[in-house]
Amino acid sequence: MLLKHKTVPYIGIFKLPSGEEFIATVVDDTATMLEVAKPLCIVPTDKGLDFAPFLFLADLDATVSIPKPIITGIPNPKIEEQYKERTSAIVLPKQQSIII
Repeated sequence: MLLKHKTVPYIGIFKLPSGEEFIATVVDDTATMLEVAKPLCIVPTDKGLDFAPFLFLADLDATVSIPKPIITGIPNPKIEEQYKERTSAIVLPKQQSIII
């Protein structure tokens, strides 16, 4: 599903013309640019998939400008939750369940 007229800030997934994909928080959306914060890509590891910085040499607290047009979409809710956990300074406890 492509994003249309979503109010900022929002979390989106993006695919560049080069084929690279990443997830980030959009903090500004103009006619020609998207300003994103905390862009992360998904990388395979020996334990499964994990997040890695999209731009290894960039300041992780700075925003990044991406020129339009760009393919955008809405992330899977599970991926969005994991992204929020990874980029938040607040660590939430895991939900506990009662086992009978």
